[in-house]
Parts: sequence; structure tokens; C-alpha cells
Amino acid sequence: MQSWCSCCATQGPASNKDALFRGPCFRSSGLNWPKTEIFIIFFGYMNQNLRDNFPFFQANPGLVYLDSAATALKPTAVLQALNDYNVNQSVNIHRGVYRLSQRATDTVETVRAKTARYLSDAGDALAVFVKGTTEGFNLLAHTLTSPESRLKDFFPAFASEKPPAILLSESEHHANLVPWQVAAKRSGYKLVYLKADADGRIGVSSAEAAALFDSYAIRIVSLSLQSNVTGIIHDLAAIRELAAKHGAVFIVDAAQAAVHVPQKVKALNADFVVFSAHKLFASTGLGAVIGRKPVFDACDTYQTGGGMIALVEHESSTYLEAPARFEAGTQPIAEIYALGAAIDFVTENQKVIHETDEKLRLYADEKLGALEIRVFGLSAGASRSPIYSFEIPGVHAHDTGTLLDEQDICIRAGHHCCQLLMRSFGVAATARASFSVYNTQDDVDRLISGIGYVKKIFRK
Repeated sequence: MQSWCSCCATQGPASNKDALFRGPCFRSSGLNWPKTEIFIIFFGYMNQNLRDNFPFFQANPGLVYLDSAATALKPTAVLQALNDYNVNQSVNIHRGVYRLSQRATDTVETVRAKTARYLSDAGDALAVFVKGTTEGFNLLAHTLTSPESRLKDFFPAFASEKPPAILLSESEHHANLVPWQVAAKRSGYKLVYLKADADGRIGVSSAEAAALFDSYAIRIVSLSLQSNVTGIIHDLAAIRELAAKHGAVFIVDAAQAAVHVPQKVKALNADFVVFSAHKLFASTGLGAVIGRKPVFDACDTYQTGGGMIALVEHESSTYLEAPARFEAGTQPIAEIYALGAAIDFVTENQKVIHETDEKLRLYADEKLGALEIRVFGLSAGASRSPIYSFEIPGVHAHDTGTLLDEQDICIRAGHHCCQLLMRSFGVAATARASFSVYNTQDDVDRLISGIGYVKKIFRK
């Protein structure tokens, strides 16, 4: 691929980023382009280069994919990692006393360490592989409320005589609600909720939050850093401080934040972080719970079977330390390879991902804000990523999604596994368009045109 114009083509391949600004069309054309316009051109060039990493668009020309909050597309490097394992190795890990098995084991453990480092700076951070965010929260809900877990030495709230409680918010995905409801019913915990305001932000003052900690022995705080409905990035710093002060476990649902704001996840220094690989440009069927190894080792088992035992006798068994303790059975090895490639992709392109998020958010905010539709959470401004839930007056979200599909625009419609948040909005469902690094301003324009088409149909 050569540079953009005939004169710049003499400067060499377009992969030379400086050529765009060193070419004679910029030096001698006499054009005095504003720096912002030069940035937009350069940014578009870089963004297109990243988009070219996603074969999906060659397979589906003309399609506008706006469902990345549900599942992100896979770059070539991730697909190659899947193919490499399945074609060239395809062997099981652990206890294989041959070189291919040992090589696969080494790769899985390398990805495990890379995964922990991606979202935690703790020296003893460990990643336990699970099927996804949902299973991750089921694991935590079971183990952290089990009487077999030994958590008092790590979290003083577990030694309190006050009624035990779990603190959640009305903004949470069902993956971070329903497992805690089941655990609370089984273990006698009270569920306490932080309210969501009209925009979907966690709207509680520091004083109100402190009062909750004074009233209950809040042992577990489990909150999403970023909403999958509105893209809002919640300010959890004060709650995190209160959790630490009162000796509670602090858990972050990073399913969305792992892509958009991984550094903010790290900054919270959470006790556990949970995310899914398929939202991070990797495969479905895999996720991770990241926490400190000593805390994992103090927790009760979750699923049992092969691969997690130390000794099996007729009446009882003893178990290995984490991570094996929580990884019964054969792991999805190819998907773990793919996660390693995805983390490399995101790490190498973090600046472009952030700049794309911001550029698309600013452009889409302006375009969607000018329409006569309700966009939820739009007033949160810069504290968001480009995830848009919206309602066209008089049109059900499913009708909106169906008619946009006729225009080759892929969105999601429904309650997005956030029924409590939907109730606070006063709706049963919304349409949701979510953007990623492979999207462009043209995709925003196609969405705006598609919404116009929906409104036209329903005016007939």
C-alpha cells in the first residue's frame, strides 16, 4: 500500500507514518491546513490501517457493525493464534510428557501471567480462567460467601458482628446481580444497592455510602466500572476507599472497561477483576477472574473434578492451590492462545483505541444529540465511551433493530441484561449501538441515516 497521493507516493510506503507530513504536497503546495484537520487525516489513516486487521469486513462488505459491546470482532492476529493451536498443536496441557504438550502448557501459563498484568499491578496477581464474566461472578459469589472460605485475615469485615451485606448498584449487568442474589439467599446476606440516577450514573454521595458501611458489615462490594448500556465510566474511587477502610472485598466488573479504560481498572487496585475475552477482540467461551493468589488459596472450591485435586481417597479429596484449584477439567486452550494475541493487539494499539473512542464519541454525540430521539446517558459527556442506548419515540427497540438490519446496520435491542437500569429509565428496552476501533465516522453517518429511515417508516 502506497501513500495517499501521487507526489507523496515517491516518499515510500504508507507504513512510514512521517511520509504523510514530509511529502511535497505538504511542503510546497501552499496549503495552510489547520493542525486539527491534519490530525483527522492522519488519524483516519491510522484507523483504516487497524480496520484492515479485521477480515470480517472483507467477508461482509458494506456492513456496519455496531454491536461491539456484546462481542468485538477478531483481528487477524487472534485468528492466527486460534489456527496455530488447532492446526499445528491441538494437544492437551499439563502432564503430557512430550514436547508439544509442554510447549502448549508454557503458552497457556504465559498468557495467564500476561492476563493478570494487563489489569492488575499487584505482585501476586493471578488470573483464573473461566467461561466468561458470568461464570467469574458465579465463582466469586459462591466462594466469597461460603463458610468454608477463610477470609477474615484478608478482609476484617468478615469478622464483624454486624449483619453481613453485599453492596451492588442498580446499574449492574445481571451477571453481577443474579449470582449475588442466589448467594445472599443461601448465606443470609443482605443485598444493598447504590441508586442509579436519571442518566444511569451511580448517584450516591460519599456520606450516603459511608452510612451504608456504618449500618451493615458490608463484606463484598461488586460494581461495574463501565456501563454496557450507556458507556458511562463510573467514578468508583470513593467507594473503593470506603471498602478498603472497612475491610470489604472490592470487585470490579471490567467486561467493558477492559477494552476502553484498562488503566482505570488498574488504578482502582481491586481485590478481584472479572472480564470476558470476547469483548476484548478474542473468543467466546473464555474469561478471567484476576485476584491475589493468597486470597484465592483461602477460598472454598467452586467446581470439582479432574485437574484440581491433590489426592483423592474413598471419602474425601484434597485440592491443589490456585489457579488449578478453580480450573477443573480441560481448559479452552485455543481460546487462551487467542486471548494472549488479543491482549498484545490491545496493548500495542492502546493509543489508537483511545483516540478512536474519543473521536467517535464526539462525532456521534453531536449527530445523535441533534435527532429527536432519547439517548440515555448522553449528558455524562466525556465520562463515557461510544456506547449509545437510544429510543425512537413510538418505535419499539426491536422494530428499530430490524429496520436498521434492512440497511445493513447491526445493533442490539432489548434490556441488555440490565433490567434494574431499564426500570430507572422508565423503559422496557432500548436500541444500542456500540462502536470500536474498526468503526469510522461514516458508520456514524450510516446510523443517523438508518434512524431517519426508521422514523420515516413509522410516520406512514
